Amino acid sequence: MAIDFKELVDTVVVVMLENRSFDHMLGYLSLKTGANRSEIDGITSPRLKAYRNVSKTEVFLPFLSEDGPLDSDVPHGRNLVDMQMAFSQTTGTHTMTGFAEAYRVFTNTRIPPKKPAPLALMKDGAQVPTTDFFAENYTVCDRWFAPLPADTQPNRLMALSGITTVDETVGQKLKQPLVYEWLTNVGASWRVYRSGLPFCTLFPQMWNEMLDPQLFRSITFLAKDVQDNERKFPQVVFCEPSYLDSPVHAGFQPNDDHPPLPAGPGERFLREIYEALASNPARWARTVLLVTYDEHGGFFDHVPPLPIPTDPPAGVTYKPFTTTGPRVPGLVISPLVDARSVYSQALDHTSILQFLAERFGDGIYSAEVTARKVAGIHSVGDVLTRTDPRPVVKMPPDKGVALAMVPLAEPADKNRNQVAFEDAARELAKNPKALEAYPELAHLKAKHE
Repeated sequence: MAIDFKELVDTVVVVMLENRSFDHMLGYLSLKTGANRSEIDGITSPRLKAYRNVSKTEVFLPFLSEDGPLDSDVPHGRNLVDMQMAFSQTTGTHTMTGFAEAYRVFTNTRIPPKKPAPLALMKDGAQVPTTDFFAENYTVCDRWFAPLPADTQPNRLMALSGITTVDETVGQKLKQPLVYEWLTNVGASWRVYRSGLPFCTLFPQMWNEMLDPQLFRSITFLAKDVQDNERKFPQVVFCEPSYLDSPVHAGFQPNDDHPPLPAGPGERFLREIYEALASNPARWARTVLLVTYDEHGGFFDHVPPLPIPTDPPAGVTYKPFTTTGPRVPGLVISPLVDARSVYSQALDHTSILQFLAERFGDGIYSAEVTARKVAGIHSVGDVLTRTDPRPVVKMPPDKGVALAMVPLAEPADKNRNQVAFEDAARELAKNPKALEAYPELAHLKAKHE
């Protein structure tokens, strides 16, 4: 039963990583040979007939794997996501059995490897120790879907505003209303803690804010700021990883989980955020930390998407979406939820916007977000169940996770998001103030002079 959280929550922290599905990261929790948490809709056995993927008459099944670098990215553009979800005209449902075939098309090979990357499942919690700690001590949301069956930019735009002006990632700067502007308009304080160049680099409308050290700060300040009881901590915090697609990585290893990265760097990133937030017990008692992924990244998930349509906003033309995307990991970490709890109502990234509107606004974020609520998407606020905050749960000693440097793409290999990031960052670097706030841009500027 949901609670009245307006008097219980001071701070909402949002962390969105890249390109992993629920089954890939959390499916191991329900393995009969493992954690056997039958209350979670994960993978009970990788051998189930329903999970079979066929490509060129060859049958492939999900398989358990240890974390590590992948050979390449995994397909997740709009057309290939449709192929992965495999709509059946016979049954009128998505069978979620096209992941191997989409990988074959993506890699342009006749037969995919015996164990194609999209079907990889984490073997156990030791592969993702921070995520496993969250699942053991807080709430797993096993019906959190990417809003759209598409790739990075459309889904991040849905998360940041409830609409998207693009239906696939484009190699250019972006412009549309964002949640930061909404928060400012309703009088809620906010801040972005960044590990590298933030996603807002793609939005020239946000460049002035990006140069304000009170609004965009290095994540190295997070622990200190949490401890500072003399200054008011922001009501809404966004913690951004060091994106693999960024053109510069000075001081931070890419840690956004984007393949071919292993999950290890992202796990360490999440651990550092949690330990910083929990280091101030009084503040932590009134904090909600949300962890999710922008989209499934092409990795297998057995649960069909929700039949919730998304039309392009006014003045924009693209083919409407008829469903959500596949499931992604969703975790609610807060003293206001019980340990080992599961929330199985429908959520997507706009659930965060609903929650922010309920806590800091008048309950309505936008007509588009309300339409998704009417269609069945719940608010993150519905996940909170406690009025008496639990004490801080300390993390076990860090036993280490898989870490690996991945070579940056050469110009001919860059994807559209990398092109967009580099072009925008190069233009931003022309501003002398930008070099003060983001000294790593000096390398990019010198490279192109």
